[in-house]
Amino acid sequence: MTRPSARRLPELRLVHPLLRLPAFQFVAILPTAAIVAVVLLSSWRGIEHPSFNFGLMFTWVVWWGALLVSLLVLGRAWCLVCPIGAVGEWLQRLSLWWRSPYTAGYHLRWPGALRNMWLPTALFVLFIWLDNGVGFSNSPRMTAGLIAVLLLGAAWVGLVFERRAFCRYVCPLTSFIGLNALLSAFELRGRDGRICRTLCDTKDCFRGNARRYGCPMAEFPGAMDTNLQCILCAECMRSCPHDNVALRLRVPGQDLWEMRRPRLDGAVSATVVVGLATVLPLMMLTLLPVVRRALAGALAAGEATRLVAVGLLFGLGIAASAAIVYAFSALARRAAGDPGVPTRLLFARYAYALLPLGLAKSLADLSDHLFRTWGVVPDVTRALMLDFPFNQVVPGRVTAVHLVPPLGTYLVQAALLLGGLLFTLYAAHRISLRLFPERDAAFASFLPIAGLSFLLTLVGLWTLAVGLP
Repeated sequence: MTRPSARRLPELRLVHPLLRLPAFQFVAILPTAAIVAVVLLSSWRGIEHPSFNFGLMFTWVVWWGALLVSLLVLGRAWCLVCPIGAVGEWLQRLSLWWRSPYTAGYHLRWPGALRNMWLPTALFVLFIWLDNGVGFSNSPRMTAGLIAVLLLGAAWVGLVFERRAFCRYVCPLTSFIGLNALLSAFELRGRDGRICRTLCDTKDCFRGNARRYGCPMAEFPGAMDTNLQCILCAECMRSCPHDNVALRLRVPGQDLWEMRRPRLDGAVSATVVVGLATVLPLMMLTLLPVVRRALAGALAAGEATRLVAVGLLFGLGIAASAAIVYAFSALARRAAGDPGVPTRLLFARYAYALLPLGLAKSLADLSDHLFRTWGVVPDVTRALMLDFPFNQVVPGRVTAVHLVPPLGTYLVQAALLLGGLLFTLYAAHRISLRLFPERDAAFASFLPIAGLSFLLTLVGLWTLAVGLP
């Protein structure tokens, strides 16, 4: 169903003809596919030293930074151009963009018990845990191995299950990207819900037709009310017989307070994403040395001790994050004085409001890495050009410099966190008004969540300040 205000949102009609081109997504994927191929070869065969390996530096500085920034503007636009998900889709369809009369694989439905965010959230935690435990973001070979595993996984899932099951239910980044896509300033939606409900019997946008495929993410634009699963492929625009799908500009973060049915798995995933960015760094800084010393007697010294210690802190940090958000949701319920609104509903609503703060902290963490290592990007690019695409030659000179001094970097980080805090406070306020018709009750419910947001911001500011001269 379309929101009552949706028809008043400005449409980006200038780009609609481009989105309706049959080969639009394939053409958009080609540049990123070429870059991923170079990254894979460079990280697999190239120089082991992180400062001279193009694949490593491009993946964890350039790509990761571009991904975080793009979430605020374009939502899941990376999924639109991601060649990993496309590989499974091309194999499944036996075509690159045209509607093929032949298909490959079994086209099984994804198991009902796994049609949620629990599995991708667990895989995202595993992804971050392994990076903290063994540091594969500092290893070209591990980076190549990760890309290869994702490619093989997407291909296998695409051949066994229908549509883009890998992208929706398996990819380790889908929960992180999907949740933060709720903050995007753009949306792809049905123009008029009445047309979808009463005038369209075929639902081509979902099922496809003789000329075009239906939504690869199994979303129905006529009922979609968030960006959570929309990858902006515009397949629905090309297949809709009523020209009833449009790309629109909207208030950033509107999904946070206007989603009709917030799911518990999404709320828990949101607390995990925010907790990994805020609560976990605090635990790592304060408790990791203590835990490692405690494990030293039971385990052999080395990477195994660190990996287990990090794993224990990850479990503790995630549990603490969920418990803290639930406890503050209970305080919000008590403050509002409305026993008719259960704590579980408040948790499912307010957890999403914390996402801007979590993304801001992720951007702040990246900015430190960016300002310290961005000067390496020209060096690794020059090294790649000396031996393209294998990246096995060390350049004769190094030009890497600190772009911004530590204090200047911290000021940028603080500004990002404060921006995330304001965004979170606004989202929480709008959610409180949706939960409670009485403004006094809504404001009383908002206050504990505001307090939690300030607390997480202070935690972020403290962890970022550790090590400043």
